[in-house]
Order: sequence, then C-alpha cells, then structure tokens
Amino acid sequence: AKLGTARQTSNFILGACQQFCRWVLKNHRAHENPLTHLTKLNVRQDRRHDRRALTADELRRLLEAAETGPERFGMAGAERRLCYRLAAESGLRSSELYSLTRASFDLDAKPPTVTVGAAYCKRGREDTLPLRPDTAAELTTYMAGKHPGAPAFNMPESDYTAPMIRADLEAAGIDYIDADGRFADFHALRHSFITNLANGGVH
Repeated sequence: AKLGTARQTSNFILGACQQFCRWVLKNHRAHENPLTHLTKLNVRQDRRHDRRALTADELRRLLEAAETGPERFGMAGAERRLCYRLAAESGLRSSELYSLTRASFDLDAKPPTVTVGAAYCKRGREDTLPLRPDTAAELTTYMAGKHPGAPAFNMPESDYTAPMIRADLEAAGIDYIDADGRFADFHALRHSFITNLANGGVH
C-alpha cells in the first residue's frame, strides 16, 4: 500500500494478497507463504471518515431541500431528490448509481427491481435489488421516454457528489459533521439504509 493509505484499505489489500498466496500453495506453485507473519492493522487507531446515519426527519428535510433547491453540478433538484431517495432505500453507492441506465430497472416486475452490473458492484458480481412500489412509480414517471441505454441519472463524477449533497444538507439545516466528528456525506445514505435495516430486525 502507498504511503498514507488508510488502515482499512491496507487490510483489504493484505487480505487479497494472502488469499492469492493460499491459492498458490494449494496449487503447489510455491513451497511456503511469505505473508503468514503479517497481521492486519487496528482500524480503530486510524479512523478517517466515520459516517453517521441520518434520522428519518433529517432524510425528509434533505429530500425537501433537494426538491426545491437549484441545479447543482448538472442535476436538477427533483432529480437529486429521487437519487438520494433511491440511495437511502437501496443502499447503492454513488458509483453504482452513476452506472445505472434505464435498462437497469425492471419497474413492471413484482416487486420492481434495479440491477447493478458486476463491473460496477463492489463485490464484483451482479446484484438485483427490490424497490419500494411508490419509489418505482416515481422512477417510472421520471424515466418515461428515456432510451434503454441512457443514464438513469445525470450524476456528476464521484469527486463532485460530496459537495453536491453537502450543499443540500446545508440548505436543509443539517450539519455535515456532527459533534462526534461523524460525516453526513453521500455514503451516509448507505449507512442510513443499513442502520434502518438493523433497527427493523433484519440481519
């Protein structure tokens, strides 16, 4: 890992390398594993960007602020609201949302679904997720007339999603960084989704 790499990222890299070494040994391509002595780092000593879940009220205020706000980074307010809502209800990352096209959605299915291609999914495999019927209804109206290959959202590149949502958070009166130093950035929408699942008793 390069100098300055976060400990969690370093652990991911080490894990991948150790897995490769185990494969090498299993297939008799080496006599020993040169990485067996290496252990993972303590990520609690190197927290760089802890996120927090938004409350239901904060999510409502964020969506309202986006809806009524001006165009930001090429995205109209109503489009940003729908994109934020989909992120908070599906747990999709900004890069995964960026990859979606009209054809990624099957809005007539029961339940309606959205599919992220393996090339864009962090786990490296195609994922199909269910959508809430009311969200699907909004998406149907929003994407009416879009070509199947057209991007679902006119999202900016990842470098600009943070200032985009930060501006909407400010308009909604929501602190970007709370008293505990936790961030409410775009990835916090995924954190909110997972937290809501846990609060609902979902493993």
